[in-house]
Amino acid sequence: MPVEHAADGGILALSVPSDLDVTNRAAAALQLETLVLAYRPLGVHLHLPHGPATRPTLSVLARVRRLCEALGIPLVLTDRPWPPPASVRAAGPLALGLPDGGTSS
Repeated sequence: MPVEHAADGGILALSVPSDLDVTNRAAAALQLETLVLAYRPLGVHLHLPHGPATRPTLSVLARVRRLCEALGIPLVLTDRPWPPPASVRAAGPLALGLPDGGTSS
């Protein structure tokens, strides 16, 4: 499940594939929710690649939106990836205090 993330300056950047299917929807939603709850960022930028999003991808997006809304965290949807600083890319997921399944982008 290729969910990518990076954090800098209180912003958590997440990237979700637009072609999720029913079999990996729950895993993606759980991973995104875990990242948002672990970081408690000031804002979330969610990158959806170009192309039509599948229904499971839209379902995951809705779950993240509800979570961010409940926590009072602004959510920004974008079709452009967020380029994290080199220090975030070099740190890796364990150095950022994330579960070993995290991916730094």
